[in-house]
Amino acid sequence: MAEISLVGLPGEICCPRCAAPMAHLSLAGRMAPVLVDHCTACRLVWFDSLESVQLAGLGWVALLRELQQPASSTQAEAASALPCPVCRTALKPVHNRTRFGRFPALECTRCRGHLHSHSGLLAERGLVRPLLPSERRALIEEKRRLCCLNCGAPSEGRSEDCSYCLSPLVMFDLPRLAHALRLRPGRHEEPTPVADGRPLAWACRGCGAPLDPSRQTACPQCTHAVVVPSLLDITPLLDAVEAELRGAANAAGAARALTSKAQRKRDWSETGLGRLAHWLRHEERDPPALGEWLPGLLLLLLLFWLLR
Repeated sequence: MAEISLVGLPGEICCPRCAAPMAHLSLAGRMAPVLVDHCTACRLVWFDSLESVQLAGLGWVALLRELQQPASSTQAEAASALPCPVCRTALKPVHNRTRFGRFPALECTRCRGHLHSHSGLLAERGLVRPLLPSERRALIEEKRRLCCLNCGAPSEGRSEDCSYCLSPLVMFDLPRLAHALRLRPGRHEEPTPVADGRPLAWACRGCGAPLDPSRQTACPQCTHAVVVPSLLDITPLLDAVEAELRGAANAAGAARALTSKAQRKRDWSETGLGRLAHWLRHEERDPPALGEWLPGLLLLLLLFWLLR
């Protein structure tokens, strides 16, 4: 196999599989922007050390929208035996553990970065799960194909693994996805969005009745399973959650501005005597009210008498 050249422009990271420049993304983080690199054609995401755990809710929304970009071709090659896109060290296959279980990734032992496939990245945060038999039947009834979240190849949903990349066929866990995107209160985190009382409404593909896929896994009217077979199907959920997160961020910013204004130290020029001095110097058009400057003047006269 010929060695791939990963030399790009300064500050540019090239994909370790196809050597094309990766999209450089600056995403919202908990304390500072998080820089992530993504190769759309190969469906690979590169995180520097600990970057994935620093992403905030709006950062995950933007990253999921980036993952929705269509690839130019279906990649069947396994993400193994690849060099680090930063230091060229051979990446080591690892199975890291989170509270959601183990997930596969490729780790650089030198710079501690991680290379993820799409499905591996989603599995790290517990956003996907295997299909249930009822959900496979629902896909067949709807005459829809399940798209592999790893390589994007279509599947009939009958087998357990993708026929192209051999990765497990999984689907989005919408209630968990909605819960993960809406940040919980905690140190260094954004404020939790306040529910506006309007549930996310999708039309059931079985009977057409409205349902909330972020809370319901099946239609309450006809019990038809809610199946999300591709990244593009989560767009309405991303739109709703993004609006909530931006509203919460704007409200928090306004509250911080009011707090900082209330805590700002007053300068003497803002007092009644200061305004009177400005008026005497013709810096103000209207004189201050008597009640604003008279108490201060009397206090100054008292201090002058005591210090004589």
